[in-house]
Amino acid sequence: MKVFGTGMQRTGTTSLAKALIHLGIPTRDHPKDLFNDIESDVIRQFDGFTDNPIPLLYRELDARHPGAKFIHTERDEAAWLKSVEWLHTLGAQKFHWERIPELEGIHTALYGTTTFDADVFLAAYRRHNRAVREHFAQRPKDLLVIDITAGDGFDVLCPFLGVELPREPFPHWNKQEPVWRVKLRNLAKRLRLR
Repeated sequence: MKVFGTGMQRTGTTSLAKALIHLGIPTRDHPKDLFNDIESDVIRQFDGFTDNPIPLLYRELDARHPGAKFIHTERDEAAWLKSVEWLHTLGAQKFHWERIPELEGIHTALYGTTTFDADVFLAAYRRHNRAVREHFAQRPKDLLVIDITAGDGFDVLCPFLGVELPREPFPHWNKQEPVWRVKLRNLAKRLRLR
């Protein structure tokens, strides 16, 4: 069974990936290879997929993978907007986006721009959340909508996937870091390279 996370970045996609792995589902977070080739080898190597570019591809993946499960992560809009602003400014430095050429195309396809704009990003977020719900409106057993930041976890995920509830707590990964920590880490890397 394939499992696709349709939530946009900064909605708990990395935490969802870690949770799926914990449940025994080999998962690829941010499978950028699929953006240019939806039949990339990565689709056969893993069963779970989260983060970009899945929000752009979920309709086609749904058509290609009958019986797949879709998990849509959402969070409070104001918190998401603040987090995605961090990601597109300081986070871009932390994750070295300049080394990932596919990101420009993915972000342009998602938002219509590669530069953070609160109004544009929020409109895209709302549009995407609405589109996912509409796509699965007649198939509620195929879609789970969760808010990991509000406490949704294994208690709702496991019954949806039909797997046993683990004893360990739900993982929370990829939290936003303060500016000073990112700058300090980048400085340390540059000094080591000399």
